[in-house]
Amino acid sequence: MVPNTPADDASPTRRAFLRRGVGALATGVAAATTGCASALPPLGAAQRFGRIDVPDADPPRYRRWLPAPAAVDGVDAEQYAYLFRRPGALDYPAPVRFTTPRKRLLASLDHFGVGYANYDALLHTPFGTVLGGSFDAAAVATTLTQSGYAATGSRGDYDLFERDDVSRRVAVRDGTIVRSSERVHDTPAVAALIDAWAGRIERYHAADAGVARLIDTVGESRMVEYIPPTDDRYWQKCEGFRFDGSTAYHVMTFLYPDGRTPPEAELRDRAVDGTVLTREVENSDFRIDGRLVVVEGRIPPGEGVDPADITPPYPPQVTWGYDRDAAAGTVTLRHEAGDHVPTAALGYQFDADTPDDWLVFPEPRPLPTDAETLAPEDRVPVTLPETPTVEAIPFDAIDRDAEDPFAATESRPATRLDLLYGPGSSDRPVFAVPLEGSS
Repeated sequence: MVPNTPADDASPTRRAFLRRGVGALATGVAAATTGCASALPPLGAAQRFGRIDVPDADPPRYRRWLPAPAAVDGVDAEQYAYLFRRPGALDYPAPVRFTTPRKRLLASLDHFGVGYANYDALLHTPFGTVLGGSFDAAAVATTLTQSGYAATGSRGDYDLFERDDVSRRVAVRDGTIVRSSERVHDTPAVAALIDAWAGRIERYHAADAGVARLIDTVGESRMVEYIPPTDDRYWQKCEGFRFDGSTAYHVMTFLYPDGRTPPEAELRDRAVDGTVLTREVENSDFRIDGRLVVVEGRIPPGEGVDPADITPPYPPQVTWGYDRDAAAGTVTLRHEAGDHVPTAALGYQFDADTPDDWLVFPEPRPLPTDAETLAPEDRVPVTLPETPTVEAIPFDAIDRDAEDPFAATESRPATRLDLLYGPGSSDRPVFAVPLEGSS
């Protein structure tokens, strides 16, 4: 959703790509660099079409937090994506498309003394993340000040806190946390979220009729995600998940721009062998209303991922910090607050910011500690190479016909040290330390 948000998949390594083979790489590169000729979304498993009874959604109260793009300084894009969730835990299987975003969110959140599953609502935007629930502002403030944040005053009825090791800002009042992080959010702007809620600036749905229509169609439920158009995809997309007991429903909407008619025949032809919905859907309903396409699906009870079988497991919720000792050439990673973490599940790597048409091969390394678990107040020093580098290659320099397609890789200066969480074969960045000299 935003460039600095950790990806859902493991970071690529050269060895992993070589194991997968040149053919798989060529397919992946083509998918990453080529627009969809039909401007339609990818399809999943075959489904049966027919009318289904999807539960009604709640009113979209979360949209009150969303500022119009023009109301936020420094926002160049005309539109932006967002993700809304009700984080409470499920005790029955859920669709993989519903469970996966939780990993991304947990990897990006600090620990505020509440716990992810105890929040009633979460809204992730390029400007910050809003967390709602039944918690006391004083208790959150205590957690913040004991985990490296400093109180910096107030804004209306919010108490403000910040830290500078990796720039993070938090605004707290009873029942609401608004936070931003330069590592996670594209355009950190806690004040814009607060001002949108208060009605002091224009809101997204008031400024964009397409956003308003999709929000009204999907409503508010356990998960809502909006994706704006791109150069390769001219339609707006919004999807939602609703639950009726242990039965899940997936709602997907596409809004085509003025002057473009949804290609109904092509959509239906492609639906013969697949659907735009999550793979667990058995029955679905398809309809078109002018420029709006709506696809709804029912997932039978028991289909999906059981909470006990989430692989890799959900990342821990931890506030991480760091100290830098230039003379000793070390960075000390600090566990400030939150879950205890087995060190066998942690690692680190050097990574680099490169153009979009480059492929980077960071090499994960084990965390240098003899401790079995990291808990609050624990520290792990990492010795830095004199000149940290990482191997990278432009996509157009990959020789798919060669024995080693990556022979043209070159060393690039590393710009950050990533702390990784990944028991088993999947590593996910959960914190990043900027290296000296990087921009």
